Amino acid sequence: MSANTEDGDNTVNPVDDPTPDPTPDSETTADADQLAALFDTSPEAGLLAVLEAVRGRNPDMARSLHAVLSDPERMRALKDSGLLDDPPTHGLDETIRLTIDAVGVPHVAVNLITPEEQATAAIAFRSGTPDGPSTRTLVNSLCVLPVVSGSPLIIDDIADHALLADHPTAVSGEVTAYLGIPLADDDGHVIGTFCAWDSEPHHWSSAEVQLMSDLSILVQELIFGK
Repeated sequence: MSANTEDGDNTVNPVDDPTPDPTPDSETTADADQLAALFDTSPEAGLLAVLEAVRGRNPDMARSLHAVLSDPERMRALKDSGLLDDPPTHGLDETIRLTIDAVGVPHVAVNLITPEEQATAAIAFRSGTPDGPSTRTLVNSLCVLPVVSGSPLIIDDIADHALLADHPTAVSGEVTAYLGIPLADDDGHVIGTFCAWDSEPHHWSSAEVQLMSDLSILVQELIFGK
């Protein structure tokens, strides 16, 4: 940051101005903390802030979101996963396929969130093969929401959701029910989600949510080689 100075002697006396301008790192931390504080206050407020950010309606929240997603430690965890550059391992692919039968859902995926987009690292359909793009913009991503909040996102019927009924995936009919579990490394840096979805309403039972949560631990182990 820079400050405007008038002509003449512009030497600053440390006693007169004891507070230095924030460094870029401290500004980034403050931006990230602002979004985290919203989720701590109200999950709905945090969710709305992320939606407003990706839709370009709130520059302050867009800056906060970028600070969260571009955090150097989080980016290092993304790189360490190896999934941005290499195909998924056989074990990860097999776990994704088995989840469809275990949970009873038509679609399961591991999606990664970068500062710019959502990238699908592994995916399985109950019938047929995925024919959509392997990446999508954040405005078209549901997975960015549990990544930023650090908590599961559970939607039985998106048409009934006050904030997500007009989400692009809802409008297109691609997603009606969704369950996304955050995936993190040992240090807690969330890189993406282990998610399941349906184009029809689906009531996620507590047993299904627990099973997805348990399987997400296996997925994390497969990703980070624990």
